[in-house]
Amino acid sequence: MKRTLYSELRTLYETSAADPHTFRITIKLKDIVDGGLLRKAVDTTMDRYPYFRVRIRADGNRLYFEDNPAPLPVLNTNRRIVLGGEQTSGHLMAFCFWKNRLYIDAYHGLTDGGGIAPLIKTLLYCYCSAFYDEKEFSTEGIRLSDSPVSPGEWEDPAEKPLPGGDPILVPKWSKPAFQIADGGIAAIIPECFVVNIRIPEAEFMRFNISNDGSPATIVSLLLARTIDALHPDACLPPVIAMCVNQRRALRAPLAHQSLVGNVRLPYTDRVRSLPFSTQATCFRGMVTLQSSDDMVRNEIKEYQELMTHLDTLGSHTERQSCCQRKMEELSRCVTATVSYVGKANLGDAERFIQEYEALPSTALPSTHVPLTVEMSAMNGYFFLNFIQYFRETDYLTMFIRQLRMNNIDYDVLNVTEARYPRVELPV
Repeated sequence: MKRTLYSELRTLYETSAADPHTFRITIKLKDIVDGGLLRKAVDTTMDRYPYFRVRIRADGNRLYFEDNPAPLPVLNTNRRIVLGGEQTSGHLMAFCFWKNRLYIDAYHGLTDGGGIAPLIKTLLYCYCSAFYDEKEFSTEGIRLSDSPVSPGEWEDPAEKPLPGGDPILVPKWSKPAFQIADGGIAAIIPECFVVNIRIPEAEFMRFNISNDGSPATIVSLLLARTIDALHPDACLPPVIAMCVNQRRALRAPLAHQSLVGNVRLPYTDRVRSLPFSTQATCFRGMVTLQSSDDMVRNEIKEYQELMTHLDTLGSHTERQSCCQRKMEELSRCVTATVSYVGKANLGDAERFIQEYEALPSTALPSTHVPLTVEMSAMNGYFFLNFIQYFRETDYLTMFIRQLRMNNIDYDVLNVTEARYPRVELPV
């Protein structure tokens, strides 16, 4: 089946060798992965998610997805792979394993963390129930292979006409923000370093509530304070872009497409002068205003206008130039990024999992945003991936100092190189 692309186009045209727009989910299991059982679990899982079993094709100046009959790749490696090419039989998703770690690699033009979450639940149910020979695994909240695929999973909500809304009275921050690459501390490099930090969930939630915050809001504030502490005399404020799931505003909770917007949180002089708890209230207020349904739909409307404009351009090259230019303009308004999909909620499989982390390719020197904190939560812990494109440890050290100053318990689990996948596209 041939499927015309819409939401996917901006990501496709933003993608480059330096900026692949991919992500890797890493799940550390308690036992060594059985490759044969994983193969069977992947095959069973993908029968339930046919919209992920696709390859991308170009037809003149049009791009589309078509069914890919090849099995989804299951590879015994922990190295970086290439999606969309020969190694993955054209698939934009792959499953890798190495010792007791399971890796799920995906292209952001295919889906996002919210879109892939149901698939991960199904996969872990299929694999863990077989590996541990568990007959009493709960199926609550898990899409099984014999359950019907809802039209809401297929349909692209961003392509539909949007309802009218109230005028947008609180615009997003669109002025230049402080750039780490210009700050004199960090020297941007092509390689990416990742530090995985673990924070007890119950304790951190108590801290959030006592400061009128949420997990992502508080981490955004801690990151803003980190950057400000290192650059107190900067002329421009640090601005944190916090990712927002657009499905609620689009009334499309089942949509599998990549539907991620952002709110922008400037740490201005006025905010800096306030006590920590009041700063948290300010940040939460900005999040509430900017993530309202009207604000999100306004963001989608701008995207629809971009799609209309791209349709007037005669070549893939022109469309790439247009989208990459817009990404450049956006990145100048942002200093760093925080992303949090929410609790994994993996059901009975959670007791067999030690760590859960996500690594996106969004912290990139090509976008002038070389620092991202990617958050996930599972099994009583928050996992924070501190992702940076520079060798200096000043930002990490100061971030940890912010945790200590606020009596937030933490462990540093590991320091690794980035192994998010690359991607090959027909444009």
